[in-house]
Amino acid sequence: MSARPFRPVRWLPSRHLQTIVPTVLGAPEVGETPGALPAEVRTIAVDGENAVQLHVTRPEIAAGAAARGSLLLVHGLGGSVRSKDVLRIAAAALRRGWTVARLNLRNCGETESLSTSLYNAGQSDDVGATLADMDAAGLPRPFAVLGSSLGGNTVLRYAATAGGGCGADAVIALNPPIDLRACAEVINRPDNLIYQAYFTRSLCSLLNRVRAVRHVPGPAAALWRIRTVWRFDAAFTVPDAGHSSVEDYYAYASAGPLLGQIRVPGLLIAARNDPVVPFSIFERHRTASGGPLRYLHPDRGGHVGYWQRGSPRFWAAEAALDYLDEVLPARTVGARAEVAR
Repeated sequence: MSARPFRPVRWLPSRHLQTIVPTVLGAPEVGETPGALPAEVRTIAVDGENAVQLHVTRPEIAAGAAARGSLLLVHGLGGSVRSKDVLRIAAAALRRGWTVARLNLRNCGETESLSTSLYNAGQSDDVGATLADMDAAGLPRPFAVLGSSLGGNTVLRYAATAGGGCGADAVIALNPPIDLRACAEVINRPDNLIYQAYFTRSLCSLLNRVRAVRHVPGPAAALWRIRTVWRFDAAFTVPDAGHSSVEDYYAYASAGPLLGQIRVPGLLIAARNDPVVPFSIFERHRTASGGPLRYLHPDRGGHVGYWQRGSPRFWAAEAALDYLDEVLPARTVGARAEVAR
C-alpha cells in the first residue's frame, strides 16, 4: 500500500471544491492533452452487435528491457479515453513503465456507430472481452484494471462475476458507486444539483450523438425534460437493457452485493467526504477481513479529486500504482503474474 498519506491542497477546503476543481484545472506535469498520448486504436467485438474501442500506449523503456505490465483504464459515466482522470493515471503509469490501455465503453468517445445497444452499468463482461483481446494481442503481463467512478463499479462487478476466471491479475476502483440506487438518491438531494445536472446533461448528449447514427425510441433527450439520472435511466437505459424497472436495473448492475466473490487482489479507494458516493455503502457491503479486496478511505478528496500538495497532483494514481507494485511483483514478465494473495 502507499506509504504516502493524502495531503490535500489547502485552497480546496470543501468536498465540492475537491471534486470540481480537479476536473477544471489541468496538470501540465502529466501531459494530459489527448495528443500527448499517441495510441494504437483497436476495435473489440464484445458480441455479434456491439463493440468497444481500446487505445493502447506503450512506455518508453530502455533497449532490452520489458514493460512493467499492462494497465487497463475504464472511465466513468459520460467519460471517455480523454477524461482527465484517465489521462492523469495513464501518464503516471507510463512513467513507471506500464503499457496503458484506455477503454472507450459502448457509445463513448465517438464510438456511437460500433454498437446497437446503449451503454449501461451492467455491461461488465465488456471488460472481460477487452482483457481477452489484450491477451491475444500479446500485451505484456501482468494485467491490472483500474476503473474510475461508475467505471470502478463496472471493474469490481466484472472481477466478482468472473470469480476465479478473472482475466486481470489485480483490480482497482476509485470512488465506485457500488450501490447505484443509494447514489442516485444522494445525487437527487438539493445540495447536489450541480452533479445531477452534469451527469444528466452528459447522458442526454451521449444519447443525442447515438441518435445521429441510429434510431433510439423515447422522448427528447434534453436536460430540461429529463432532469435526473433516474428519469434518464427510466426512459432509455431500462428499456434498452431489458430490465423491468430502474430499481431492477440498479440492483442488477451494482457491484456491492457481489464483492465477496472477487478472487484476485483488489483495492477500493474512496474518500469519506465524497459528495455523490456515500461512505455508508462501503460499510454496508465491506467484505470479510482477510479477503483479497482492500479498502483505502482518506478523510478528504471528494469524488475522484484527490488534489494533493506538491507534484504530481493526482494522489490516487500514485496510491494505485504503489499498490500494484506490492501485489504484482515486477519479476513477472511476459506471463501471468503470480500475485500476492
